[in-house]
Formats: sequence, structure tokens, C-alpha cells
Amino acid sequence: MLKTLLHVNEDLASSIALRYTAYLDQFVPLSLFISHVEKPAEQEQGDTGWVHHTWEDSVVSNGKRLIERMLRTENIDCPLAGRPTVFVGERDKEIAYELRNGLYNLFIEGYLNTPDPDQFYEFISSPLYINTPCPVLVVKNLSINKKCALFCADGVDPKVLVEKSMAILGDSTLSFDIVYFKFNENKKLITLDKEDGGSCLREVESLLAQHDKSVEKVIVLSGTPERVGDYLKDYALVVSTLPTRKSMTMYVLANSLASVLMVH
Repeated sequence: MLKTLLHVNEDLASSIALRYTAYLDQFVPLSLFISHVEKPAEQEQGDTGWVHHTWEDSVVSNGKRLIERMLRTENIDCPLAGRPTVFVGERDKEIAYELRNGLYNLFIEGYLNTPDPDQFYEFISSPLYINTPCPVLVVKNLSINKKCALFCADGVDPKVLVEKSMAILGDSTLSFDIVYFKFNENKKLITLDKEDGGSCLREVESLLAQHDKSVEKVIVLSGTPERVGDYLKDYALVVSTLPTRKSMTMYVLANSLASVLMVH
């Protein structure tokens, strides 16, 4: 089972992430831990002594009540591997510390999709995401589906894509497609021949075969990031390497409602 940390707040993104994680557990067995980070008020950060500890205990208690309320509301069908934890401090710093020290295999959190690629890139390019010791699953949508797409494009390292994703999905019961993207300014989405995917596509297929994974469908798409992103929306999961700011991959992922597993 994958030791997994799910970060939650009391918001819609976390609500969707909770339900999605419970659904994913049917196909990828998870050992699930839940955390929440409370940010201290400015005036409290420099305080010391018993007053500070009393205040911190109160903040932690409020955070635990928040998580318990969410779990009661969502009533997810996925047992927790341990009691939910609440940290007080700077969000990314506290999560990064927990991920490193807890030796987690996977980190999950929710993201409410917007039409702004810059906002998506800012979210996935934080020091937490860039330096995290494990893959990150960004939950955008509750897609009830058994299909996973491995996303290929120019600049994607096939070995990183397959080796890192199979460390998470190798024992899953999801079915796999390979989607190769070629940028084209034409608004109409065009399906090309498999050979147009080139050596990158062939290497991804070969590496998956080495992991005893068969591919149901290989598709090469030519079009805009918006069109390709819309094509991906029905997948339960899209796997991608961590994209750069100006890459077409980033724009595709930003424009898709599909949840994204990012590996690096």
C-alpha cells in the first residue's frame, strides 16, 4: 500500500479531494494519512512561554475539529492509517517537513480549476512541489473512471514519466492510454498516425511493457492546449512530468479538468 498524505482545508477543493481519494483507493490501495496546517496570526508568531503553548494547543484543537467535521460530512469509504494531524506554521514548510520525515510515497491536495494558466503554474511551481520527495496528485475533479492517461509531448523524459509513475500505479487496476500532444494553432483537434509520436512515444510503450503494463489506446493529438485539455477531461488521472512555465504541456494541464499526477 502507498503511504499517502492528503492535505485538507475546510473548502470545496479539499472536499472533492477527499471523495476522489476514496474513489482512487479502489484501484490504487492507499495507506491514507490526513493533515491540515493552521497559520498563526502575525502577533502570535513571536510569542514564547506558556501563553504561546496554550494558544497553539487551542489552534490545534480547532484544526482537529475542522478535519473531523469534514470527515463526518464527506463520510468517505476509505479507512485512515492514522489519526489526522494538525500543524501550526507556514503551510508549505510544514507539509514539506512532514513529507520528508514521514517517508510518504504520494502527496495529494485539491485544486479548484480556473481558466488562468498562470494561476495553475504558480500553484505547481511552488518550492513544495518542485522539491517534494514524492509524486504529487493535484485533484481537480471527481471523474468516476478507470482510465489513466500517460501524457507525452516534446521535452518529456519517457524514463522519468514511466519509472516514477509506475512506482505509484504499477500495482493499480487502472487501464492505461498514452496521449501524445503535438502543438498546432488550428482550433480543430486532429488525430495523427501513431508514427508521428516519434521515438518518445515508442520509448514510453517499451518501458510500460517492461513493467508488464499493456496499453489500451495510443493516440497522437494535434491541436491547441485548450482542445487537448478538453480531450483529457474524462480521464480519472493524467500522468505528467512537472512542466516548465512556457511548455505547451503546462498549458494543456492548466486547461484540463482532469486530475494530474506529477512526477519528477
